[in-house]
Amino acid sequence: MASHSKNIYEVLANRISEYVQAHLDQDIIIDDLAAVMGVSKYHLNRLFQATTGFQLGEFIQRRRLQQAYSLLSAGKCSVIEASLAVGYQSHSAFSRAFLKAFSCKPSEVKLGAECVWKTPNTLKGINKRASDLQPEWVDQPRQLFRGLFGTGFKENSYKSLAESLFKELNTRLRAANVEKISSAPIGVSLESPWQGDQTASRFFIGVAAKNLPANIALDEYTWAQGKWACFKHVGAYNLMWQTISRIYAEWVIPGSIELADDAIVQVYIKNPQTTPETELVTELYFPVKASSYPASA
Repeated sequence: MASHSKNIYEVLANRISEYVQAHLDQDIIIDDLAAVMGVSKYHLNRLFQATTGFQLGEFIQRRRLQQAYSLLSAGKCSVIEASLAVGYQSHSAFSRAFLKAFSCKPSEVKLGAECVWKTPNTLKGINKRASDLQPEWVDQPRQLFRGLFGTGFKENSYKSLAESLFKELNTRLRAANVEKISSAPIGVSLESPWQGDQTASRFFIGVAAKNLPANIALDEYTWAQGKWACFKHVGAYNLMWQTISRIYAEWVIPGSIELADDAIVQVYIKNPQTTPETELVTELYFPVKASSYPASA
């Protein structure tokens, strides 16, 4: 595993902060930001939050409003000019956000009012690496899965969407006289649901294509070849986000693990129809760059 004198994600958080500060008057697109930072768009928000404690969108809004406050308190521009200078096209949206952040109106700051909004330190102390978060390293061959894509993330989970997709998948398989699947189904979030409109967040449910007739109308997803770090989540599916967040915060960040440009793959080991929620087991596969493989892997 690569050795770093300073945690790479502290450096990343600082670079993101600098980038955001330099582009406050522009739309900051997650895909563009990920490309500039050289980090996978699948992991960018979670890595940033695990390092700083802030959702990336929340951090960007804080920086915009702080800059607007500075401009107004210095008397350098009007309220409308300040809102435009930090990327707000709607004056009313800017005023609402400003009032919520500072408990005063931007026009009051313009007239000399002083408001205080203490911003916590943007870099949290990096936690010690948790001893119980040691993955199994798996050499994954390239594998094609067939299933269904859908959209919708709510209550911190794709649970409802995944259930409806899997029900429809089973319906199509039965119609094609496929009664039994030998491989465990997988689920894949195609982008972080915290990066934009959660209702538009895409999710895939599928099974190994080798088990299916080619003539069934299904979507396809390719699980990329490479070395993947496998963790286990035990318990309800709608609590899986807690395990994923903990892996980012207590394994990826402290260990300076460099993640590959691919999504986390969830493999559902037990049948939820016959297994109590507390006993469900899901394998979580994190894609890792070769530079972060341990010598023994």
